[in-house]
Amino acid sequence: MEATFQVPKNPSPQVKTILHYLDLVKVFDLDGLDKLFADDFVQSTRPLSLNVPSRTKEEDLAFLKGLSVTMKGRHLEITFYDVVESPPGKVWVHVALHGEPPKGKAFTIECIYMFTLIEHLGVHKVKGVIDFLDSRAFIEMNEGN
Repeated sequence: MEATFQVPKNPSPQVKTILHYLDLVKVFDLDGLDKLFADDFVQSTRPLSLNVPSRTKEEDLAFLKGLSVTMKGRHLEITFYDVVESPPGKVWVHVALHGEPPKGKAFTIECIYMFTLIEHLGVHKVKGVIDFLDSRAFIEMNEGN
């Protein structure tokens, strides 16, 4: 599938927040993500059949830290397919994440993220993320781990 999304010249504050989130994720900037997440942030994965428990802010940052250790300084590549905004407070993003850890197999996993945002004093924060994963790719990534 070819990337079809072009970042608008003047994205809304909500879309800017999500683009910033993805920029932080691809380089594993945990300090930046900590500041961007609301205190009551929750990350959930779908479909539920994957049996991935929801994570709090602290748990998600710990998960990303573990992934960054696995990647040993390598970054993720993100291909954008679409971004849909439904104000107030919702942004849907269709992306593919690609990573090449120094040990193990390279991976590409297609995801649709539904972000919930809050605004306080003109600052947008990510309150929640529900990620809908390519189940087959997720299972293949985790085989043997």
